[in-house]
Amino acid sequence: MSDGAQVAVGVDGCKGGWFAVKRDRASDTIEVAVLATFAQLLDWAPAPAVIGIDMPIGLATAASRDCDTEARKRLGWPRATSVFSPPVRAVLGASSYEDACARNRAAVGRAMSKQAFNILPKISEVDAVLQTLPKHPQRVFEVHPELAFMALAQPRSGASDGKRGGLQSKGLIEPKRTAAGHARRLALMPADYRIAVDRALAHLQRAQCAADDVLDAFAVLWSAERCARDEAIAIATTREIDAVGLEMNIRY
Repeated sequence: MSDGAQVAVGVDGCKGGWFAVKRDRASDTIEVAVLATFAQLLDWAPAPAVIGIDMPIGLATAASRDCDTEARKRLGWPRATSVFSPPVRAVLGASSYEDACARNRAAVGRAMSKQAFNILPKISEVDAVLQTLPKHPQRVFEVHPELAFMALAQPRSGASDGKRGGLQSKGLIEPKRTAAGHARRLALMPADYRIAVDRALAHLQRAQCAADDVLDAFAVLWSAERCARDEAIAIATTREIDAVGLEMNIRY
């Protein structure tokens, strides 16, 4: 995938734009930043850095994405609800929530959630930028933080099934915005991540991002590093490519 990139980045959307955490394996340093635009983020972490982002990449035309359905199955209740259905491509450019719902309903027979509509500008922003990048080698991957936390929480069973490594599927029970959920997720992270998380939270500007944005970005970084090592698990078993050539898949 990445030809052994030394730099990996985890990204989560936030009030200020994009909260990003970058780890350089060569220097063993971790750096965080809030970038106003996705294009600025790519400049902050230029190729061949591998980037994981908690945002839909690749939009279906007239059906649900298989990767979303499979992600919900693996997470189970209650974390399956954290995987919302992205809009279809025809929704991009919608002028209102009503317009977006009408476009989505015309394509797949259902409206779209308010949650999906609220991040539609970010979905559109990422989509537009990725269309300008080379498809090979791919360096930006869709990641879901709850899948990363699931993998961190589940010990390997010892049975081998290729890259799945016998990993059992079950998401965390605790909601991420509760004190218990925050503590549980922080405890699952590698020690050097926890130190960097504490440092980032100590300097957090609430007007720009929230504490769960920070935790999610570090979870995404964990998966991005697995992508850089070509060790990440891809949710979709069959490769799906959307109408503009973007892969529809989620990795962790």
